[in-house]
Amino acid sequence: MYPNSGKPAIGTRLALTLLLASVASPLFAGQLLEGSPDDALIATVSRKEPNLIRVDGGKIRRIHGVEGEFVVSADRETGAAYLKPTTEEPQFSVFVADDAGRHWKLLLHTADIPAETLVIRDRSQARSEGKAILADDSRLGAIRRVMLALARDTEPEDMTARNTLEIVPLWNEARLILVRTLDGALFGEKYQLTNVSSSRMVLDERELYRPGVLAVMVDSLELEPGESTDVLVVLEGRDG
Repeated sequence: MYPNSGKPAIGTRLALTLLLASVASPLFAGQLLEGSPDDALIATVSRKEPNLIRVDGGKIRRIHGVEGEFVVSADRETGAAYLKPTTEEPQFSVFVADDAGRHWKLLLHTADIPAETLVIRDRSQARSEGKAILADDSRLGAIRRVMLALARDTEPEDMTARNTLEIVPLWNEARLILVRTLDGALFGEKYQLTNVSSSRMVLDERELYRPGVLAVMVDSLELEPGESTDVLVVLEGRDG
């Protein structure tokens, strides 16, 4: 569970969960530095802690820069590297060489923040993947349709709805009850989650992901003791 400053509007939340469903993993955390080797990629790193740097789809061979401005520790198994500034200057530059023969120039600003993750991504690769996502718009539309049907308690013509009261084990502090399902090309689940603890509960949709889940939406991310919220989940179909 993570702190949350407020409850976003449902439309924004739905867009977020569908975006998470469109990528290989449910979460990207860190700074994505997208460009070409000719660009100067700008990022902010922790001044006091090691920062993880990796190349999307590749491995780092070396990191070059001015001696005394930083120290580097290589993770040879994954091809990533940990960089910790040692300079008192507010910014410095490094060149990252990868196993594809590319050299990436990074302009790094230092700040008193926790350790950061920097992911270098080739812009041409991103464009190629973007086209694949656009080609999959119909799938995202299907996920959205199931999510809306769960929220509105409607039954699409090509799906079978079933009402239930099935208690699902979750956390000791919460009671989770499966109240409705939708079965079709995709599978939808609607739960009621209740805070049964004596303390305020802050939820994070990422905690509810499991294999096969395509999208998750929690109606209210903050629950006082005794309060409940709807949890909507869209999964791969039974035969998917």
